Amino acid sequence: VFIGFLGLFWQVDSQIFYNVYNECADSRACPPFSKCINTPGNYTCTCKHGFVMRTRKSQVKGLHRIECQDVDECSQSPNPCGPNTNCTNTIGRYLCNCLSGFSSPSGIYWIPGRTGPFQCTDINECLSETACPQHYICRNTPGSYDCTCSTGFISRNSHCEDVDECMDATACPMHATCINTPGNYFCTCKRGYKSSTSETSFCMLMDSIFSVLEDNCENKTTTVSLEKAAENLASVLEETSTWHNLSQEGTSTLATAFLDSVESATLAAFVNFSGNTSQTVTNEYLEIQSKVIQDDCLGENLVLTFSAKGDSMKIECNTINESVSLGITGVAFTSFLGMESILDENFFYNPEAHLVRSPQKLWMNSRVVGGIITGDKRDNFSNPVIYSLENLELKKKSDTCICISWDPEIKGGRWTPKGCMTLYSNETHTTCSCNHLANMAVIMASGEITMDFALFLISHVGMILSLLCLALAIATFLLCRSIQNHNTTLHLHLCICLFLAKLLFLVGVDKTENKIVCAIIAGLLHYLFLACFAWMLVEAVMLFLMVRNLKVVNYFSSRNIKTVYLCAFSYGLPGLIVAVAAGSQWEGYGMHNRCWLNTDTGFIWSFLGPVCTIIMINSVLLIWTLWILRKKLSSVNTEVSTLKDNRLLTLKAFAQLFILGCSWILGIFQIGPIASIMAYLFTIINSLQGTFIFIIHCVLNRQVREEYKRCFIGKTKSSTTSQTSGVLLSSIPSTSKSVRGSLMLLVLVQGRKTISL
Repeated sequence: VFIGFLGLFWQVDSQIFYNVYNECADSRACPPFSKCINTPGNYTCTCKHGFVMRTRKSQVKGLHRIECQDVDECSQSPNPCGPNTNCTNTIGRYLCNCLSGFSSPSGIYWIPGRTGPFQCTDINECLSETACPQHYICRNTPGSYDCTCSTGFISRNSHCEDVDECMDATACPMHATCINTPGNYFCTCKRGYKSSTSETSFCMLMDSIFSVLEDNCENKTTTVSLEKAAENLASVLEETSTWHNLSQEGTSTLATAFLDSVESATLAAFVNFSGNTSQTVTNEYLEIQSKVIQDDCLGENLVLTFSAKGDSMKIECNTINESVSLGITGVAFTSFLGMESILDENFFYNPEAHLVRSPQKLWMNSRVVGGIITGDKRDNFSNPVIYSLENLELKKKSDTCICISWDPEIKGGRWTPKGCMTLYSNETHTTCSCNHLANMAVIMASGEITMDFALFLISHVGMILSLLCLALAIATFLLCRSIQNHNTTLHLHLCICLFLAKLLFLVGVDKTENKIVCAIIAGLLHYLFLACFAWMLVEAVMLFLMVRNLKVVNYFSSRNIKTVYLCAFSYGLPGLIVAVAAGSQWEGYGMHNRCWLNTDTGFIWSFLGPVCTIIMINSVLLIWTLWILRKKLSSVNTEVSTLKDNRLLTLKAFAQLFILGCSWILGIFQIGPIASIMAYLFTIINSLQGTFIFIIHCVLNRQVREEYKRCFIGKTKSSTTSQTSGVLLSSIPSTSKSVRGSLMLLVLVQGRKTISL
């Protein structure tokens, strides 16, 4: 019993001991800067906020010592206080204060746990009138500011001294007096002289531009400063008639000053930044969209887009960072209305222009735009700046877009394609890629040789004359029975095809309003011109066969070559070519400016291919024919050879080949420096094809001339020639092959009834 009583007492006493004893009551239970937490029969230690627990070896072997060490928050990255701050570490916490040149609306110092944000913003020291001495320009930088001499002053001995521009003899024009003023100068005419209109206009516009620059130096808020500057700049653009009174050098100088003023006004707005990160100022003549870059470029591969008056600019954040802005980082995009008519295509500078004299027409086809950035670096960016400009006129397929930028270093200011390239263009917009931020535009180059009035007049007058001559030739071949034979039938079909082709070309080549009608006209022209070449090929083949068989007096009758077969070939082959071409690429018929075969896609070779083939075949046949003629003529007696005038035969054969065939080849060579010459040759020869054919086959034919005399003069045709021919033919023995061949050659050369070349 006694033992049991002792056990019960021990159990109760132990429970009371465990519940009553608190190890945390001993301040030495846990290390400094820690909290002691009591648990039943035990306790734990945790470090306070701002400390971290570390374990160290104790002097007693096998034991470890626990310590709470201070955390240095200021060594962390990024700075826990934020940008533009100074972090001070203390025991268990840290303090934040703004760097010199920065301030915080919540106070200079900040302790973790204090309510409200802590943000240090730059102090704009330039808002103080005493920041810089007189004749200095104050430029704010992050945490500081710089003072530089104003325009017209130079830094000497730690102060700005006025530059005497009048020391330069070229500062003022002849017969003018230069008067120096602080930071500027002006010119007055000497007694007996007065200022010309152009100089007055130049000074008036320059004064307006300088007034914008003066306003930029005043201490105003961002909105008021930029809006007033835009209003003043618009008034300068409004004086279009005044700009046109200036010389090209004066215009380029003023334009450069104007564009610099726009940039200065925009940069001044960034300096006077008052919290509005984005701003758009617009009026009738210009629009400026600006943006202060703060948290917009924190991510990777971000692209910012700016737009003004239908134009836009895309710039990567990497490019903005590459520009290296010391103070506030800002980007702006401007678009000018009417500037393209002032700085037109006459200011385009092409360094290769002296090598190739291009006949292309140039014109400005976009508004002038500009990119502005606060950084010092403006060009040779790693990533290009992308501009999308609206076309003022719809772009045609044959037109070429050239992206250009304004370079003030070239002849006082010129448009140059250097540093920019065209990425893409459609009817409404052109996309440009430039490695620099600059003022730029798009100039359009016509892909075709512009037909001036001289070419237009030559083409139409020559074509009308050709139609009259072809009509007269057709009537001659149909009505003059005395000259009708197999050859005149071939000439008749050739003239009919050429007449229809010329007539359709004259009245229908420009009917581009209806695409279907235009395609039909182009297809018919394709067919008719190919038919002309097919008949020319048939004539060359017939001429070759006839000369080769001179022993046969009437070769056509003896061989029985029916005209129907020749018609089937001459009209069927062109029809087959047109059918294959239309079936493979029907959209190749008709262009935006004329009803003809498309020259941009290579479809034109469905015409030029057969033409070149026929020309080569005809050339071979004609050379072969002349070789046979020369051989035959050398074998006849001298009396017959002297009667031969082979110059007429050569003229007829080669003239027809050149007029109908080689004239089209000239169209292929309308490129490079000889394009204008080729254009005139092509127009003259092609428009007068009918006239030349009438001269060759009618005027140079003796029988036709006699028929014309009989019809127009009433003179009866002499039968002497035909009787003589009949007597000669009847008096020759049938067995005399050599004489018969010689007589056939004589009749062939003189253009008698047997053949009419």
